[in-house]
Amino acid sequence: MKRRDFLKTGLKLGVAVNTLPVLIGGRPVRALGRSPLRRALETTSANNNKVLVIVQLQGGNDGLNCLVPYTDSLYKQLRPTLGLDKTADNLLVLPDHNTLAFHGAMTGLSTLYAESKVAILQNVGYATPSLSHFRGTDIWNTATDPSIYASTGWIGRYLLSQNPGYPPQTIPSGSWPLAVEFGNALSNLFLAQTGGMGVAINQMPTASNPSTHHYDAIPPNPTTQYNELAYVRIIQEETEIYAQTIGGRSVSSNNVTYPTGNALATDFAGIAQMIKSQIDLGQVQTKIYLVTQGSYDTHSNELTGQAKLLGALSDALLAFQQDLEAFGIADQVAIMTYSEFGRRPKENGSGTDHGTAAPHFVISTQVIPGVHGSDPKLDTNSLIAGNLAYDPQHEFRNVYTTMLNEWLMEGGSQTQIDSDIRSILTADTNGTYSTNSNWTSLGIFKAQPQQAVAADPNAMGLTLMENYPNPASGLTTIEYALPASGPVELGIFSTSGAELERIIDQRQEAGLQRVSFNTSRLASGAYIYRLKTATGEIAQRMIVEH
Repeated sequence: MKRRDFLKTGLKLGVAVNTLPVLIGGRPVRALGRSPLRRALETTSANNNKVLVIVQLQGGNDGLNCLVPYTDSLYKQLRPTLGLDKTADNLLVLPDHNTLAFHGAMTGLSTLYAESKVAILQNVGYATPSLSHFRGTDIWNTATDPSIYASTGWIGRYLLSQNPGYPPQTIPSGSWPLAVEFGNALSNLFLAQTGGMGVAINQMPTASNPSTHHYDAIPPNPTTQYNELAYVRIIQEETEIYAQTIGGRSVSSNNVTYPTGNALATDFAGIAQMIKSQIDLGQVQTKIYLVTQGSYDTHSNELTGQAKLLGALSDALLAFQQDLEAFGIADQVAIMTYSEFGRRPKENGSGTDHGTAAPHFVISTQVIPGVHGSDPKLDTNSLIAGNLAYDPQHEFRNVYTTMLNEWLMEGGSQTQIDSDIRSILTADTNGTYSTNSNWTSLGIFKAQPQQAVAADPNAMGLTLMENYPNPASGLTTIEYALPASGPVELGIFSTSGAELERIIDQRQEAGLQRVSFNTSRLASGAYIYRLKTATGEIAQRMIVEH
């Protein structure tokens, strides 16, 4: 039986082909994919070595006691027992947003925020949310409308879109997986139509213990059952290749001391080693990491339980970020949190019940720091059946769009990126994921420098350079190259897609073009400028600071 045939059959029959048990480092592992040594995501950017680390806050983190609206009197009315006090509970007030404060246990994240390395996305959620742990997690992982069920995850679909024709028939020695998950359970986040897209491990393999298996030979002229066993052996053998690679990584120590007794910190320490090892090779093959912390299902004893979890999370994030910076690789890594839902604003006595919207965090040296969005509204007219209303701008798939458009796919053709995002979040040949096709990029990352272009502009394809200076506070210059003469449109857009100004709307000759634009008419923030011609269109991000 061929690998693809088995995968297709397994998906049709509901076989858990992505949960076959294997061992890495003497621990259970489930094979998610097969990747040869290849150029890193060539279809988007030849030198895009960006990494996304996803932190799942399993169980439904209580956002109101994580990022506390401590000046809102309604907060204490809804939570007479659980409501936190600025002084008594040592809340960590945001230096640029005096109506909000981090939980007192979140000293590490507060430090990173003060260093302008944290973007807070307020009121993240979606319409008609599920309050079931299982269905809620499934919706966030598959990125579907609540009424749509899918067997693939948004990260799995992303990785497959960047690696068409995947998986190959064999894996060369030395290959790294496309994605790594830490933990026992394998998330459907990484599942694609052709199978899984990485490996799940419980602990880091080492050179002395990479986990090696010896299997009995498959008999000649095998029966169907043996064909299926042969497939399982293929998955096991491929996982062994990844184990050997990870175990033999060039970096096996860290620059900082991670907190002891903190499982999340231990996972982060291993991730830092893997990222640095691949960057030293000049090519990052493992683009996505997933770690899980929980349980945040605080129906009771929340004051003690959540404080312990948030403290461990915050300490681990600070150590990881400091390690990345000491390695000199922090600019290439972004961290995002997600949780299946928030908690109800009104306490139940000693805890909170399943709720809806909540704040989420993106941590990187490359974020536009601060609070994005308004404080949660706790008045009766704003609550929906006693739950927080989500911000449509911060619909969770707009957050995913942002991570794809502004981070993972940065450097590619905007037209191709938009098409890929629609296939990941709206529909592709394998199914429909949403009735919506208009996704918003939130503009929370700084503009990244574009790759150098050819010396002869007439030999270029359609090219749009980063404006300079960027960030801009007055005049800024935009350069672009046209492969052919024809009509040209160059416009300034908000991150929600509304055109604000048309800079160029005329016919231009092929070659290098240059235009100056006065940004003083724009408010401080993130914008998009788009070049549109008969041969295609391309966009870049611009930051305005006054």
